[in-house]
Amino acid sequence: MGKQPARKTRSTGKKRRKKKGLHLGASFWIMLVILLGVIFFFTHKDLERILSNTKLFSSLKKEDKPLVVEDIESPGNKKGTSSSTKSTAKKEAPKDDGKNTIIKLGNQVVSDDKDKPSPKKQEPPKQIQSTFRNSALYFVFFSGSGDIKLSKLNRNVQVSGSPLQAVMDVLLEGASPDEINQGYLSLIPEGTKLKSIRVSDGIATMDFSEEFMFNTFGTEGMKNQLKQVIYTACEFPTVKAVQFLIDGKVVPYMSESVYTEKPLTKNSF
Repeated sequence: MGKQPARKTRSTGKKRRKKKGLHLGASFWIMLVILLGVIFFFTHKDLERILSNTKLFSSLKKEDKPLVVEDIESPGNKKGTSSSTKSTAKKEAPKDDGKNTIIKLGNQVVSDDKDKPSPKKQEPPKQIQSTFRNSALYFVFFSGSGDIKLSKLNRNVQVSGSPLQAVMDVLLEGASPDEINQGYLSLIPEGTKLKSIRVSDGIATMDFSEEFMFNTFGTEGMKNQLKQVIYTACEFPTVKAVQFLIDGKVVPYMSESVYTEKPLTKNSF
């Protein structure tokens, strides 16, 4: 009866020793893992540098070179007929989504955009056809006795746009040298330009530059200057009167007694 307790004590001690051994083994491995982690934390940069020096990663990162397939003479081929032709395996072409086609030729990539419109051919500039129109222009004629009267001269005027604009531009150029020798003269001030012209309901509205206002021959010179424009414009059947503008504005008087606020006709003077 006295030995039974002693057996229980021995078996209990063995179990305790086993559990203690297990705890020590687990602690050992845990400490080993922690130690390796600490070593890796402080030395991982040195390891990366060592691996980079060995060019291990760089060799892995290199692009795959084209696979070269060499035709080898098969046993059934005759001697002297071996083929040494080399072909380069094609890389997988990008998928065609129906919009773009990409073709790789060597190191060059050619893209064919289906949706991209083809370049339009540049058309040569249209040539404006010009014609000649026999037109009447009015100038001032100085007689030998000093009398001044309005005279009509016919000219072949080159027209490429508005005929009235073309005729008025020629009138502003003045008399030709031959016409001047014959006694004809223009009283429109030199340098005058016709900025714009429009015809509506029989009235031609003409916008002149400010040079048109300065006539050195006084009131009579201004009247004859206006007559040159009015008579020349009224040669066109669509024009019955002229409204004069200076730089886009109506001027009530061109000189002291020449009223120009309203359209003027042949009978205005």
